[in-house]
Order: sequence, then C-alpha cells, then structure tokens
Amino acid sequence: MSFEIVKQMVLDAGMGYLATVDGDQPRVRTMIPILKDDGRLLMATFSNTKKLGQIAKNSKVEICFVDRKLSHCRIEGRASVSGDQALKEELWNKQLMLRQFYSGPEDPNFILIVVSPIKINVRNVGDRDYWEVKI
Repeated sequence: MSFEIVKQMVLDAGMGYLATVDGDQPRVRTMIPILKDDGRLLMATFSNTKKLGQIAKNSKVEICFVDRKLSHCRIEGRASVSGDQALKEELWNKQLMLRQFYSGPEDPNFILIVVSPIKINVRNVGDRDYWEVKI
C-alpha cells in the first residue's frame, strides 16, 4: 500500500475526524485539512477553540478519513500550533473553504495546526485488517 493511496483517500474524503484528549475523555470533531507530500496535515482552527488547550496538554491526536467507497485511513500523530506564515498561506491557497471563516492567512483568528504523522493505517472495504503505510 502506497502513500499515494492515502493522499487520494484524504482528497476524496474532503474532511476528516480529528480526535484529541480532554482529560480522560476523547473529543472528536470534523476538520478539513490538506495532506502534504511529507505526510504532515495542515488545518485551520479558530483562536478560541477548546482543541488548542487539549493539544497543548496532550499533543497525541488521530484523524480518520472515510472515502466514498467506505475505505478509511487513520493518521496517528503529534499536533502542534504553528505560526509559519508560508504554511498558513499554502493552506489558505489550497483550502478555499477557509474564506468563509477568515479574512486571510494573517487573520488573528486563523490558527494553524500541523499534525506530524507517527503511523498511518488504511483499511479498504473487505479487508480484515489494517495496512500500515510508510511515508
């Protein structure tokens, strides 16, 4: 299984379900990230969201994408907040939906979350188990 398949699944799914930890309670929400060739996920969030505090306390996250064929991939990684303007601009230019929420990549409410992958697993419909994908 190749990383190209993961990239296609993420693109096809459009949005993923990001899980963070809030104390001992998992929290899941939809996010619309982009997946870079190096495996990092870039996503935007508002400056006042609870997920930022959860990530600050425990950077371990997982995001799941389900494509139209009901195959899915799970990306386990470490999340961090980044002020990298070039990455913010890249996300802004590739994720046009952000224009509904922010005035631009310099908007103070536009916070960039970067997820660096640790492990990627894919499961196709009909598979009995997951396939680990190398980046």
